[in-house]
Amino acid sequence: MGPGIVSGASDNDPAGIVTYIQIGATTGFGLLWLMALSTVMMYYLEEISSRLGVVAKKGIAHIVRTHYGPGVSLIVVVPLLVSNIISIGADLAGTGAALELVTGIHWDWWILPLGLAFGVMLTYASYRVVSRFLLLVTPLFFLYVIEGFIVHPNWAAVVRATLLPSIRFIPGYFAAALGLLGATLTPYIFFWQTTQEVEGRGTVSDLAAEATDVAIGMTFSNLICYFIILVAGVVLFGHQAGIRTAAEAAASLRPIAGPAAGTIFAVAIVVSGIMSIPVMAACSAYALAEAFGWVEGLDKKVWQARGFYVVLGGALAVGAAIALLRIPPVALMFWSQVLNGWLLVPLFIVLLLLSSDRRVCRSHVNRTASLVVGWGTTLLTLSLALLSLWQLAAGTH
Repeated sequence: MGPGIVSGASDNDPAGIVTYIQIGATTGFGLLWLMALSTVMMYYLEEISSRLGVVAKKGIAHIVRTHYGPGVSLIVVVPLLVSNIISIGADLAGTGAALELVTGIHWDWWILPLGLAFGVMLTYASYRVVSRFLLLVTPLFFLYVIEGFIVHPNWAAVVRATLLPSIRFIPGYFAAALGLLGATLTPYIFFWQTTQEVEGRGTVSDLAAEATDVAIGMTFSNLICYFIILVAGVVLFGHQAGIRTAAEAAASLRPIAGPAAGTIFAVAIVVSGIMSIPVMAACSAYALAEAFGWVEGLDKKVWQARGFYVVLGGALAVGAAIALLRIPPVALMFWSQVLNGWLLVPLFIVLLLLSSDRRVCRSHVNRTASLVVGWGTTLLTLSLALLSLWQLAAGTH
């Protein structure tokens, strides 16, 4: 157990958490059905990523470069880098905003120290140390599940919203839906899952156990997301038109924390930043190193994998620069997840093609369920991307 759980927990980054609060605040329980559906989609796509790492024993970018050429590999990796770096910026801003709630020190003063701390952590700690540390902090996310029962939602309405899909042609609905998928089916977790399997040196005899690990990790991840939306739907929906600041996001925790809501929210956001920012930076370095055939790995010394560590440090540095643009953190976090949603379709197509190729997966190619769910997810994501663009364009006139 471990890789799937770490991938799932790291998927709940500060930008994701704030996006779920924003979704609950603006749509109530209206997108709980998509949250439940995304759990199934997330499992099958993440299992594909896990299987690629175990069978091919190479990262996704390396496999693409080997079978489809370096040009195609870069086409896959560049959108990932864009997504990761913008998300790192959003998450640094979000973590800084959370620390401001506790310390009173303005959030932008935290950006450079946080980026430096993550860089030192990734440079001097081994892969095993990093992955075990990430695994140990995951239980703190259960705060949101506990709170879901404390706020006493209308459970009949919750069940109905979860089981019966509803489409609403209201302003921002499709952007919120795409942001939900961008926050759950985040591009980096698929690359990171494959990398973890390669680094963990799993064998095909471990495939069943790895699939179980993925199922637990993805269910855990989306359970947390589901309850964040539920709590925000109870506490914030109908009372305000979305959230604008970290303090307003912290209001979703007042039923459980009272005056300490800011502190509890800050702890949850900081933990999520610790989980996700190192993963995104490392994922970026692994992917670009694989695309160019460089030596890579957190277990390598800096002088052994210079390009890998330059990309790692560069991702953190550019992310910090984005955070320092003084874009309001909540807006930056939400729209970074919508951007993720727009970048998902090409990644899903590549994952499905690779995992259906016998040159890559030998006898472990996709079965019918993986193909149906995978291509269905691709079609749904593409539809939401187009509808969100239409709605945004219509809103400008």
